[in-house]
Amino acid sequence: MQQYHHRKGFTLVELMVVVSVIGLLLGLFTMAMLGGRDSEVMLKSRNHLRQIAQWIDQYASSNRDTVVPSRFNYLNEDGADTNGDGDIDQINVSRVGGARFFTSGADGDDWLSPATANPFRTTGDFREDGMAQGSWADILWVDANLGELVDFDSFTVLGTKQNDVYGGYGSDSVAAPGWWLYEQDGNRFANPLRSAAANTANYPNITADGVGSSPFLSNRGISASPDDPEGRAEGLPTPIGAGAWEEGLPGFFAANNFFDSRSHADISGNTSDPTVDRFVTHAQVRAPARSLYLIDSFRGEDIGGSPLEQDYEAKTAASFTNWILADAPIGVASTQEVDFRYSNGDLCLIMYLDGHVGQETAWRSWAQLAGDDSTPGRGMRILDLDRRLQ
Repeated sequence: MQQYHHRKGFTLVELMVVVSVIGLLLGLFTMAMLGGRDSEVMLKSRNHLRQIAQWIDQYASSNRDTVVPSRFNYLNEDGADTNGDGDIDQINVSRVGGARFFTSGADGDDWLSPATANPFRTTGDFREDGMAQGSWADILWVDANLGELVDFDSFTVLGTKQNDVYGGYGSDSVAAPGWWLYEQDGNRFANPLRSAAANTANYPNITADGVGSSPFLSNRGISASPDDPEGRAEGLPTPIGAGAWEEGLPGFFAANNFFDSRSHADISGNTSDPTVDRFVTHAQVRAPARSLYLIDSFRGEDIGGSPLEQDYEAKTAASFTNWILADAPIGVASTQEVDFRYSNGDLCLIMYLDGHVGQETAWRSWAQLAGDDSTPGRGMRILDLDRRLQ
């Protein structure tokens, strides 16, 4: 009778197969974990945008259907031209707009003096220093009474004043908090008006020499940015300044500046220009389900030009143009402001005016996004939203 002998152990081939299967499973598990974390952050950001949409609706219902302005400027309403040169040289410093800043000095912690909203230094120019100016985030912070979300033992931050989008300085400010809050609170505060994902770059992310951005901290808040189309001081997020050096801090949501409420005089700085502020109602927007209101950005709280600016279309197109280092023209700085901060830099989130939140894969040119005579685009509406679709 033939006997069968059971062999012990595994052959080399079998071991290699087992190791390969284990490696594949580990790879899939790792990808799932990374993807899960990425999805969790994106979900939090989506929830922030959905909550913002509700606050926008509340604002509209209380303000004659007005869309929350992407940007405002109360210099003309609150200031005076005392020497007749056409520039406002005196304002009521007890009424301001824009993010208030908290600084740490050699003698302890204190708020900035009532002469600037510039967290780095005072330039002496009200416009440069962000006085009486602000964004949709400042308005919603007040309108939705979001100051109650902030609770610190070390100091009082951002109390609320009713029926006033200006606010005082220091602990009485009603403006949305800026980077100083993260400096003080160890980046733990989940600002509902900002992304759950971090900014992936500073602005500009590609400088005119064609290399990555390398800001000079000594220039922040005082030196004009050579790469900024408005020539404002470096290092402050829009609408306060020319850019944002907040890489690693919670990302900005930038509002489509089609909803800029500034007047001609606000933009030009010339008090002889028309001073009537510009507002848009929801009823004026013809395609709200396709009209962009908020988008991920690493520059600041608004994006694009104002419709009252002569270069409105060109400036807006430039801010949505997504250069990469490989194709950046030498001698021209990148004007990209959109931050693709999800899915390894391939996705951004967008909130449309009807309140729904979508996501878009990265694009390289403005034409790919909005379309032109030769490119159909993706059906997104950004410019001239109050015109009927053809």
